[in-house]
Parts: sequence; structure tokens; C-alpha cells
Amino acid sequence: MKTTQQIIGMPVISISDGNEIGMVKNVIINAAKGTVDFFVIDSGVRSLAGGVIPAGRVLGIGEYALTIQESDDISDIVKIPAAIELLQKNITVSGTRVLTKKGTLLGETGDIYINENDQSYPIVGVEFIPNKPDLKSGIIPRSSIITFGKNLLVVNDDVTDTLLDIPGDIDSLAEQQKKNQDITVLRPEPELKPEPEPEADAFGGIDFFADEPARVEFAEPEKPESVFNIPEIPAEEPQDALFGFDGDRDGFHISQPEPELPDIPEPEPEPDESQMTAAQLFEYRQKQYLLGKKVTKTIYSQSGDIIAQVGDIITESVIDAAKREGKLIELVMNYE
Repeated sequence: MKTTQQIIGMPVISISDGNEIGMVKNVIINAAKGTVDFFVIDSGVRSLAGGVIPAGRVLGIGEYALTIQESDDISDIVKIPAAIELLQKNITVSGTRVLTKKGTLLGETGDIYINENDQSYPIVGVEFIPNKPDLKSGIIPRSSIITFGKNLLVVNDDVTDTLLDIPGDIDSLAEQQKKNQDITVLRPEPELKPEPEPEADAFGGIDFFADEPARVEFAEPEKPESVFNIPEIPAEEPQDALFGFDGDRDGFHISQPEPELPDIPEPEPEPDESQMTAAQLFEYRQKQYLLGKKVTKTIYSQSGDIIAQVGDIITESVIDAAKREGKLIELVMNYE
């Protein structure tokens, strides 16, 4: 078993060239499945967003490093909508309160235990820190967890009776869970027999005494054309507002000068993507994705100045300031 704290900070090694291309900065949890779906990577290269490795691209998590096949297995987070959606839910698990199904608050969570030998990287246990001296600490098994929430971990009412004392118990529990999953997958699905066709009567038609009566569809009647022929009434000529003499007809008429229309500036032309380099095109598309989003956390510069406050709309100036201060990853991880 591995804890998230053991994984965070691990070097990321590309097997194809043997280079260390970064380190694990964080993990992204899928609360619905109870798995780690993405690993956030700090490669030391500043960009508008962080790099992530999908769990399916990870070759292994060992004692020293997390390995992948090649550096291209690291994707920009803005290119993976599923990762962005999970980030916005902000499910951390660690440091959340533990609540029973009946509403009793027992304590809070510590570290998370992950089965690194399973490619789906399921959570097999969560460290439990009690808030009362009469409760014992331990590890909550996955089978006792009902919901992974943003601020709460909802567990069964008998969770204190199912606590594991040592991490070694989790290993055997994880193996049992793996076997149960394999049995579920290998179990054949029941064969569905097709329903018999309705029998025809002696006249070649459908048996009207069968369980399912025949359906008769009626065509909608065509709408009759209108019998009324209403002639078109010509619109009256508009009259002007000022008096003046009309030479083409007798008497005076009312005239009004045409209003002056304001000058409407022409919109700026869109930049030609075909003229951009690969790096310029990549940055331009990232900016277009972030523009107009709302900030959910106040972002500070290195000197403590505010780059963007909660509720601010992300503009190009906000993106440029965050990029200049090295806070773009934090900006991308805190917007809606």
C-alpha cells in the first residue's frame, strides 16, 4: 500500500529515455469511484496550467519513483475536461470530518491509503483521528465508507468496530477486494431469450385474442386550406414631423430629417492561427479557455499583493499577472 503523502514528492521517470521529467505535486480523486484518476505533475516549466498524468498512463509506483512510458504521457490539464471537472469538485479526503450515517461526528481523516498494484488506484483505507478520548484511532476500510464529500467523509454507523489497527491489515483487505472484483467481472450475465412473435390467425392476420393487442396507427388528417381570401391592406405612407411645401402634391406636408446613426467601430480581426508558432498557438488557446471564468479563491503574488479576488472574472491582465508571478497553476485550479 502507498499513502498519498508517500506518493506526493516522488520523481517522475520517463522509461523511454531514462530522464527525470518532474515530480508528483498532488493527486486528483474521483469521489464517485473512490479512486485516484490523475496525478498532478510539477515539471518546472511555467505554462498557463499544470500537467497531469491520467492513471491509465502510469506504469508503476515504486519505492523511489512514479514511472511512465514517455514524457508525452503528461497532458496539459486544460485539454482534459474530466480532470478539470474533478478539480472543481475539490475532493481532498484528507483533513475532512468523519460523520456517521445517523449524523454523529466522530473525528477527522488523516492520510489516504491507495493500492498501487491496481491500475485503477483505488482508495482502500483512510486514516481516522478521533475527536474523543474514548474512541480509538485506526484505519477506516473502504467498505465502511459511504460517501467521499468535499467537507465530510460519511461512514457506516458501526465504523469503530471495523477499524484496522495496522497498515498490514489493509494489504490483505485490498487483495480480498481485488478477488471480489475479479469474481464479479468473470460472472456470466444471464442469457436473455427473445420474445416469441405473435401468431397469425387462419386469415393471415394477427391473433386479436393474444395478450398484446395489435396497435393501429391513424394518420393525422390534413389541415384544410383557408376558405377566406383576405386581401392585403397597403401600409400608410409615413408622415414627416416638420411642415414644408410639397411641390408634387397640393398643400403642405410634414417633414423630418433622418436621424444621424452613431459610428460603430469595427471588431478587431481574430488572430490568424496559421501564422502562429506551436508555442504561441498553445498559449493562445489556453487563454481563450480561461477568459471569462470566475475566480473561487483569492490569488496572491510572491510579495503578498492580490492578483485576483474571489468572484473576479478572469481577464487577459489577470492571466498575464498570474503568469508573471508564477501563480498560473493555482489560478487554473481555483475557478468555475
